[in-house]
Amino acid sequence: MNSTHGRVVAGIAPADFRLPMILWAAGEAAARAAELYLVTAVPPVAAPEQYLPSETAETLRDAGREHLVDAAGRARAAHPGLFVMTDVIAGTAVDVLRHAGSEADLIVIGADDQSPFAEAITGSVPGSLLTTSPCPLAVVPHAELSGTQDAPVIAAVDEAGTSQAALAYAFAAANRSGRPLVVLRCLPAERGESTAQALTLTAFRQLYPDVTVTEDVAAGDPKDVLAQRSRHAALLVLGSRGHGRITSTLFGSVGRDLIRRSGCPVVVARPSAGDIAEGTG
Repeated sequence: MNSTHGRVVAGIAPADFRLPMILWAAGEAAARAAELYLVTAVPPVAAPEQYLPSETAETLRDAGREHLVDAAGRARAAHPGLFVMTDVIAGTAVDVLRHAGSEADLIVIGADDQSPFAEAITGSVPGSLLTTSPCPLAVVPHAELSGTQDAPVIAAVDEAGTSQAALAYAFAAANRSGRPLVVLRCLPAERGESTAQALTLTAFRQLYPDVTVTEDVAAGDPKDVLAQRSRHAALLVLGSRGHGRITSTLFGSVGRDLIRRSGCPVVVARPSAGDIAEGTG
């Protein structure tokens, strides 16, 4: 890994080519001056005899390699000079991406199209990574992204415990892209803003003086409010730890619903000790 410039990992499904996700990941890597690592998870060599017909398993591996070559070519065409690495790794998608993400700044995956009922039975890669990703996780909708240049980055914050991670990522993303930032408090208006949250926001305003910031308060069910707001946003950022209103349901109905319904990429931010000091995200 290039420790100076960082790495963006994008998971490419061997049987499902997601061009919007690939181009978004490439753009994110280019904006960070980072390398783009495209990885496909395929059944282990020993698995076909146990789980799949041998011909089916080999077909998946071949499709994965072809998609990686295609994805790398499209990423380089969209961002000349971008350093792109590709890899086909045996294992489950969740395990492969978790391992790849242990030395990355961001994992990017496509949204899951299966129903909540199907996910409850078979599991979901985005759903599993929501709680286990070792770094920030971006989930990109399957449809073409149509956000305009003035579409904002939205940081959805609740209690102070989740605000720092979300604000750190959102401020850095807005600064990189030149977009405005909306800090959306998902709390009843009568509760007001906590002192700790206000101090955190002030610190980030000072760290990123060029970012235009608007504060707002969400009214209603966060699941519906955030899904609606996402249709007019370039990016929606959520915190990943704490015990606030968003976090308490993020790994249940709200987060899992958003990664299906969102009209823009959703980032679940992971806190790190250097977020404020270094302005990473």
